[in-house]
Amino acid sequence: MKKNISILFFVTLLTNCNYLIAQSDYYIDSLIVKVSHAKTDTNKLLLLSIIAENASEDIWPIYNNEMGKLAAKLQHSSINKIKICAKRHLAASLNNKGFFFTERGIAYKAILYFNKSLLIQREINDLEGQAYSLSNLGTVYDSKGEIDKALEFYFDAMRIREKLGSNVSLAQSYNNIAVLYSNQNDLVNAMKYHLQSIKIRKLLNDPEGLALAYNNIGTAYTHMVEIQYKGKYKVPDSLMNKSLEYFQKSYASFKIANNKHGMALSLFNIADHYVLQADCFFQKNSVQFDSLLLKSEILFIQCLDIFKELEDKAWVANCTNSLANVYWRLNKNPKAKFFGEKAMLLSKELGFPGTIQKSADILRLIYQDNHEYEKALLMSDLSYSMRDSVVNENNKKKSLSKYYLYQNEKQSMLAKANQEKIELVFLAKTKQQSIIIYFVISGLVVLILFAFFIYNRFKVSQKQKKIIELKNRETEFQKAIIEENQKATIDSINYAKRIQYALLANEELLKNYFSNYFVLFKPKDIVSGDFYWAAEHNNKFYLAVCDCTGHGVPGAFMSLLNIGFLSEAIKEKNISKPNEILNYVRKRLIDSIGNDGQQDGMDAILVCFDKINKTITYAAANNEPILVSINNLVNELIELPKDKMPVGKGERNESFTLYTIDYKTGDVLYLYTDGYPDQFGGPKGKKFKYKPLNDLLLSNSNLSMINQEEILENKFNDWKQNLEQIDDVLIFGIRL
Repeated sequence: MKKNISILFFVTLLTNCNYLIAQSDYYIDSLIVKVSHAKTDTNKLLLLSIIAENASEDIWPIYNNEMGKLAAKLQHSSINKIKICAKRHLAASLNNKGFFFTERGIAYKAILYFNKSLLIQREINDLEGQAYSLSNLGTVYDSKGEIDKALEFYFDAMRIREKLGSNVSLAQSYNNIAVLYSNQNDLVNAMKYHLQSIKIRKLLNDPEGLALAYNNIGTAYTHMVEIQYKGKYKVPDSLMNKSLEYFQKSYASFKIANNKHGMALSLFNIADHYVLQADCFFQKNSVQFDSLLLKSEILFIQCLDIFKELEDKAWVANCTNSLANVYWRLNKNPKAKFFGEKAMLLSKELGFPGTIQKSADILRLIYQDNHEYEKALLMSDLSYSMRDSVVNENNKKKSLSKYYLYQNEKQSMLAKANQEKIELVFLAKTKQQSIIIYFVISGLVVLILFAFFIYNRFKVSQKQKKIIELKNRETEFQKAIIEENQKATIDSINYAKRIQYALLANEELLKNYFSNYFVLFKPKDIVSGDFYWAAEHNNKFYLAVCDCTGHGVPGAFMSLLNIGFLSEAIKEKNISKPNEILNYVRKRLIDSIGNDGQQDGMDAILVCFDKINKTITYAAANNEPILVSINNLVNELIELPKDKMPVGKGERNESFTLYTIDYKTGDVLYLYTDGYPDQFGGPKGKKFKYKPLNDLLLSNSNLSMINQEEILENKFNDWKQNLEQIDDVLIFGIRL
């Protein structure tokens, strides 16, 4: 409210006029009438200042401007007392203008007016007014993200208030500094100034001030959990309990002050705390997880009722959004959809971009789960547009530049595609003409040969008849031999397939270690050069996803050889680190088949799941693992690092790198070979490529693993259509 950043020199006046604290519309109207009948300009100035301070949001700027105009006129008075009073009011008017632009996010204008106010206050040595202008400047720079400047202004205001011994405003200064430190994750300094603020609030017997301070401390602890621990490390119970303790204290203090709005705010934070606690400590759909969410549901409903009673639409929207989020987490999608759509209507009515974005984010997740993908896409677009509406002007310009760059690139690509299409049509016509000429010439040759054959047959018909009969018998004999050999070959290859599949990671072994996974495995031929293999040894579980040189029978032989070397490295040589295992396999391959200049080998990802230390390490040769980090709002795809060299003879022969995967429960790890992205298809017969594959994995990462496999296979078949599959396809997905 503007009271927090406007004039302070009326404290004595307001102390003598306590009945003005709860101004009614009727009383404001009576003051407006008195302005026109004021006998002196100083009385008129005083009345305008009270109206500007207490009137409703739609009219106070009008009377604040009137106060500024009158004060600007009176500051040139020859009477020093009137001049000083006028300058105080002028500074107050400028300060209120700064507040007006702060509320509307126009930072440069807010800074301009706060600085003008500060200059006047320094001129008349108004220390309390200076402290408020400095504090307001700190607030604006804080909102701009210029933390050093914000702290400088906050500390200047604090030092003045300490000098004046102004406890009420000093407590506010301590609070401003504490909140800023909290937002920077500096909990030590945040707590230092929060506790100083609390000390003063207790001295002043100010339950509302205490409640706000307690609420801010609880928020600081919550912020620390979300930024530093959630999804990364185990959250200490003591840290999680601290935020709940202070939110409960905040509720108790608001209750003493009989502040219903504050009580509802504290209940909202407690409910939010239960959601965070469920996310940090328990698996989704577990009894403990659902129990905490049911507690939060009850509290959010209480808050919703209070905010409806108080007609606070902004907080009604927040509560409705939170209930949609809770119901989605509880898998109650009909309820989640009802509250999510209700929140969206209210958010759009309010026009707050941040609230609209929250509604869009939760509705996107709900629509995805309901397989309403078009609606989910609309919500995703809306979320991004709302996010764009709150970025600073520089980011807007950058976004605009990127948009035009994208448009230019898009036009270039379309032009190139059209040119390629024209060239293809020309080549097709040329080829068609060549085929026609070829067939005409071939037809003539056939006719000549046929005529010669008829003539020759006429002369030696009997002899030719015997030759034909002999040839027919020979052909039938050769055909029988070929069919028998072909059957034997296919039988051998099918037997090789059974051997190869027996060496792949079997379903029972994988299910013993992974509770949620899928394997999309589509060999090009009967046997495959791609393979997935797993082994358990010394409390470690190893999973390899590899692509050997070639496909079909040659690729299968290479896969059997590599599986043998992997097993030898782990189980016989007791090599435990994935990078050292790949080093060993490479050496064995080169020693075995790489002495004649061949560069046969494999691209591989080998992942080690350490059961005791609960870590995941890996080594990657040419193929990179993909990690999708699952978040409440927007999932993130991370392309994990790899070594650009094969397991085998190549241009590089350095040791493979050992990498560690930082993950949280619920994230999805994808391991795949190049068969899927390299497949030709689509309307232009081009490769599918890696980025569309990664986008497909990201967009479906919240779905069940079975559904993901089905979508990937359908997409591959739709893309390939009638074209030949060019390589083996292998994708392995694991929900961690």
